[in-house]
Amino acid sequence: MNRRPKPTAKPSRLLPALLGIAIVAAGFATLMVRLEVTQEGYRLSALRIDIHNLEDSNQRLKLEAAELSSHGRLRALAARYKLQPPAPGSVMMMP
Repeated sequence: MNRRPKPTAKPSRLLPALLGIAIVAAGFATLMVRLEVTQEGYRLSALRIDIHNLEDSNQRLKLEAAELSSHGRLRALAARYKLQPPAPGSVMMMP
């Protein structure tokens, strides 16, 4: 008797296609995460520079405020504008 060979089914192309799509998607996701990390690094660096500049500005303003409110400067201004201490009894303290 002559045996007929069994017909073989064609291998499915669905599994390799899905695997390829999954690999591409994973690579794209990794790339996007790295891009976000890099952008946040740049943003953090810019914020650190801003903080440094603001701290310098704050220090300058504190120094300027201390200079403007110094006793020697205020006494000189009082003498120039002919200001005198208040007369006794003219200052009332509120509780």
